[in-house]
Amino acid sequence: MVYFSEINANFAACCEEKNKYFKMKKISFVVIPFCIAMLVACGGTKNEYVLNGLVPDGIENGEVVYMTDYNDGLIVDSAVVSDKKFIFKGVADSAMARSLTLRNLQANIILEKGSMTVDMADPYSAKGNILTEKMNEFLSKSADVIVQAREKLADVDMSLPADEQRNAQEKIVDDLFLELNELPKAYLKDHSDDMLGAMVFYTWMQNQIEPSEELFNEASKLVGENVLNFGPVKQMVEYYNKLGQTAVGKPFVDFTIENGNLDGSSASLSDYVGKGKYVLVDFWASWCRPCRMEAPIIAEVYNKYKGDLFDVVSVAVWDQREATLRAIDEDGNTWSQILDAQAVPTELYGIQGIPHIILFGPDGTILARDLRGDNLKSKVAEVLSK
Repeated sequence: MVYFSEINANFAACCEEKNKYFKMKKISFVVIPFCIAMLVACGGTKNEYVLNGLVPDGIENGEVVYMTDYNDGLIVDSAVVSDKKFIFKGVADSAMARSLTLRNLQANIILEKGSMTVDMADPYSAKGNILTEKMNEFLSKSADVIVQAREKLADVDMSLPADEQRNAQEKIVDDLFLELNELPKAYLKDHSDDMLGAMVFYTWMQNQIEPSEELFNEASKLVGENVLNFGPVKQMVEYYNKLGQTAVGKPFVDFTIENGNLDGSSASLSDYVGKGKYVLVDFWASWCRPCRMEAPIIAEVYNKYKGDLFDVVSVAVWDQREATLRAIDEDGNTWSQILDAQAVPTELYGIQGIPHIILFGPDGTILARDLRGDNLKSKVAEVLSK
């Protein structure tokens, strides 16, 4: 990597050599423009960037600022703090989205050639190119909208009847998402297929309380291929594709876990699903408190309906086998279990959070997803009453 100090040295060397040449030839015109033209040939590059940063009080010399590539989530560079400053240098042949982290501080930037500045005390402070400044303007406005909605929710009169409270809260949330869903469009209008557009689109989708395939598909019409191929957005595309493949009305997608049974033998979803019974499948983990809170409800349904028409299977994901077994014993779960599934089923079914409970029909058709609490009990009662 060639830095500015090296470029300056090369520049001086070029000029010195060319001055000697022109003095010998007694040529009188100015030599500096020629040296500038020779800069690249002497070892420089046109696409260098320098990012100068400041850190707040309390950050010690020697602490490290990490630069992460938004496209693949990998750390690509680091800089050491000295006298409340740090500096990154490199080459940006094209615009690149980056995240800077220091302890619990974070700032987002879009790197391009030239000089940039950032103050880690302010996540929206990065300056130096129009893409970065517009991105942070968008991020700041989005954050302000969310903060204002939270303040309005906190101000709801709790002395009102429950229905009026709920209506007031729902109105605030509806207004919030109306604004959050309109704000990105102003930025995407002129940046539908560049790095700013990618960051705006990604943030827009991330700001949703729950993933919405309908919103994603509509929003995708506003952007180009470069945005849809941006790493985090591409993951969203893959996620929604998997959701579509495992949506209500679709046949189940099988998976096999080598040591999934309690005795260490392999277990498959097809050992239970598609065998002529309604099957409730609970994707959970021992460390997940909402999952553990759902266990008594599952137990109630299982004990009421188990038999020739109905069964329950729990699938442990993102967990350690020993912790799963301990939780099963503590909760007194008596239905079938598949252990050590990790991310295999969650990737297949587009599951981003647990508990996630799916009801399958006798032929393996997906009848309902993301069942919880009373909705779970009523859905099972509904299908078994037919």
